[in-house]
Amino acid sequence: ISAVPFMALLGNLGLLGALILAGAWKMKPDLALMVSASFLSLYLVLLYFVPEINAYPFTMTWSEGSRFYEASLFFSRLVYGDYVPLPSLDPSRGLLQSIPFAIPSLPIWVHRLWRVFLWLGTAFLSAHTLVQRIKPKSQWLRLAVFAWFVIFTMQGPIYFHLLVVVIIVLLGFDKNRLGKTMIILGIAALWAGISRVNWFPVPGMLAAVLYILEIPQGDKKFWQYWSWPILAVLVSLGLAFGAQRVFMLFSGASTESFMASFNSTMLWYRLLPSSAYGKGVIGLLLVAIVPLMLVIGWRIGGRLKAWRPLRLLGLLSIFLALAAAGLIVSAKIGGGNNLHNLDSSLVILAVIAVYILFDRFAKDDQTIDLRSPVPLFIYVIVFLVPMIAQANALYPYHVYDSDGTQHDLQQVQALIDAVDPEDGEVLFVQNRHLIPLGLIKNVELVTEYEKIFLMEMAMSHNEAYLQTFRDDLEAHRFALIVMEPINLVIQSSADSFGEENNAWVEWVAQPLSESYHTVLDLSGNGMVVLAPNP
Repeated sequence: ISAVPFMALLGNLGLLGALILAGAWKMKPDLALMVSASFLSLYLVLLYFVPEINAYPFTMTWSEGSRFYEASLFFSRLVYGDYVPLPSLDPSRGLLQSIPFAIPSLPIWVHRLWRVFLWLGTAFLSAHTLVQRIKPKSQWLRLAVFAWFVIFTMQGPIYFHLLVVVIIVLLGFDKNRLGKTMIILGIAALWAGISRVNWFPVPGMLAAVLYILEIPQGDKKFWQYWSWPILAVLVSLGLAFGAQRVFMLFSGASTESFMASFNSTMLWYRLLPSSAYGKGVIGLLLVAIVPLMLVIGWRIGGRLKAWRPLRLLGLLSIFLALAAAGLIVSAKIGGGNNLHNLDSSLVILAVIAVYILFDRFAKDDQTIDLRSPVPLFIYVIVFLVPMIAQANALYPYHVYDSDGTQHDLQQVQALIDAVDPEDGEVLFVQNRHLIPLGLIKNVELVTEYEKIFLMEMAMSHNEAYLQTFRDDLEAHRFALIVMEPINLVIQSSADSFGEENNAWVEWVAQPLSESYHTVLDLSGNGMVVLAPNP
């Protein structure tokens, strides 16, 4: 189905569902539309993840196989029989995905099923915790908010290991027990510390947002009111940095591997509309947040005096600070094609909007009660924007040739079995997950030069690491190398991820082509096997 008819179909189904609910259950038009849209939204989310669960052995996306391999490192003694350094990129993500490796020899479809469970489970649980804090009166309304928040998180997307922070804070924040809340906040900060640097302040900032929303300032002086949220942010940062340092010490990985992204090139043009990135990051961000800004503006516009100005400024400052940090990270090479680096600002804004929509933003002046019902057209926009984004993310389900893939695996295994250990090692740059999943056997793991890490080193121009890679290639250290088909085409900034492609060509593909040649071409499955040149 092409995009325009599919969108029209979704719109008509949403309206039809709203009419049925309004007629059969006597719902108000705005509630009927929200409930109908919620069912459609959940259907689209589930539809998106169905193709993810299959037994195709090779990597389905650029990084999928790498993520499975990184997850296996947390059970390295069980999987490989020896200790292997833990991943330095998104360790908490690998930790969550590692659970199936506790049971050896599980098929790959189980690992994919577990990953889908993580995506849906964290999205559902974070939505549930938010609904529980708001407590809408109607069960239908609870469902509508629940479904909307789930599909809103997919706009980033907001990764499952980061939603863990949101769940902990939403569950643990208690305005009547701020000491206990600080302990819960500390747990969330420790998790953020083994996640991403731009999420280090998020536990404290989210707790500060809940504090501002739920606790009125009233007649309290500045430090009486603001000392706790300021302390929460400082504690979050301190514990997160501490957790990262401790993990770095015990991971076995080099310190520089944790800091590689700080040396990456900045590509500011990706924030603006371009031929390669459409609306650009700022345009995509505006599309995502304008509906929520309309809700917030409509609800508080006529009664700004109900809250102390500093509380309003505090909420705005937290959102802008996280959005600015997200834009900076999005401008780094390797990003810029979606909103996943702006995930924290999206979550914060969603929480603020829901609180304000349901009048849970505690007022300082109780005498002001000018209600501003949100017009129906704003509800339509709020639900329609993430729904369209989710619909655009759908893709046709690809049926894999199981017999063909098994034959390809057998060919790779035959080449490996024929290698004399004295001729060199076998390096899996790509599809390294085949080893811990037992799909390829009799291979000693080479921990260096994994695809994602090699790409990080290329983008950050880590010349020492890349020169060692080049030296190993020239010395024919490896008897076989398994990786993606070699591409030597230099691209421009008008091409999507052109700079990333060029870094890979310069530092990886070109050195490989000078020292190795293809002995098995499995381009149909995105893979080749290389052997040393004579």
